[in-house]
Amino acid sequence: MKILFFGTSDYALPSLRAMVEAGFVPQLVVTKPDSPRGRGRKIYPQEVRLESEQLGLDCAQPKDVHDPEFMKKLAAVGADIGVVVSYGVIMKPELYDLPAKGCINAHASLLPLYRGAAPIQPAIRDGRDETGVTIFRLADGIDTGDILLAEKHPIDPKATAGSLYKELSELSGKAVVKALQRIDAGKDTYTPQDHAKATVAPKIEKADGIIDWSKTAEEIELLVRAMSPKPGGQTRLGSRRFIVMEGEVEPDYYGLGVTGAIQSAGEEGIRVCTGKELYRITTIKPENGRRMTAGEWVRGHPLPPDARFG
Repeated sequence: MKILFFGTSDYALPSLRAMVEAGFVPQLVVTKPDSPRGRGRKIYPQEVRLESEQLGLDCAQPKDVHDPEFMKKLAAVGADIGVVVSYGVIMKPELYDLPAKGCINAHASLLPLYRGAAPIQPAIRDGRDETGVTIFRLADGIDTGDILLAEKHPIDPKATAGSLYKELSELSGKAVVKALQRIDAGKDTYTPQDHAKATVAPKIEKADGIIDWSKTAEEIELLVRAMSPKPGGQTRLGSRRFIVMEGEVEPDYYGLGVTGAIQSAGEEGIRVCTGKELYRITTIKPENGRRMTAGEWVRGHPLPPDARFG
C-alpha cells in the first residue's frame, strides 16, 4: 500500500516506528513546521521530522496542509490510505478523502468517550479504571467517524497523565499496525459510533488544574494525577501559589476541620482537610521554585495554626 502519515507530537513516534518495522513504510510523512517553544521562543525541530530523517523517510512541513499546491503534491503520491496520529490540524474533507481508502486516526480513548484534544486527562480525573485507543475513519466532525478497531488498556491506580500518555502512545503504534494489516488484507469493516454516548474532552487549560478543597480527598487525588505533569494541581497558601505534584488519601477520624485547613504538617507531608477525608500532600512545587517533598518545604516554612489552602 501507498501510505501518507500525518503526525506532529512525540505521541506519534511509536506509531511511525511500528509502521516501518511492520513493513508499512509511508511514501510521505507530513508534520507541522518547526516552531518556537519555551521562554526564549527558540525554534525547535518537530520530533516527527527528526524521526523521519532517522528512518530515511521523506518529510514535508507545510504551513497550510490544505494549500492547493501542497494538495497537488499529496495527490501525486497516489496514496491508498492516510494515517493520522496526533497531527494537531483539523482536516478538511478534501484532504482526508484524498487517499483511495480515506484516512484513519488513532485516538487515545475508547470512542465515543472523550472526543477532542485531551482525552487522557479526563479518563484519570473521572476515576475510570480503563481506557484505550480507537482507530477510526476520519469524517465530518471531531472524532465522530466509524470505528475500525479499539484496544482497551487498564489505568493503573497511581497513573498520571504523563505515564498514561506514554503507555497509550505505544498501544497506538500496535493498533495502527493491526489496522493497516486489516486494510491491506481487505478485511477492514467499520462500525458507526453511538453518538448518544459521546463525551467531549477539550484542550486542557491552566484553570482546569485548580484544586477545590471542598471536594473529596479522592476527587482531589484524581485531579492531581490527571493534571500531572502539566498544568499541575494548583492551589494557594496566602499569596503564594503552589503546584501539588503528588499526594495520598487518608482517613479523617474527626472530620472537624474547615476545607483547605492544614491539619498537620511534618516530614511525612502536609495533611489538608477536604470535603471528605484528608489529602496528604507528599510532593510540592512552590511558584518559581523546584519540586521537593512536602517535608522539605515544611522544614523551611513554619506554618501558623490557622494556615489554610484555598
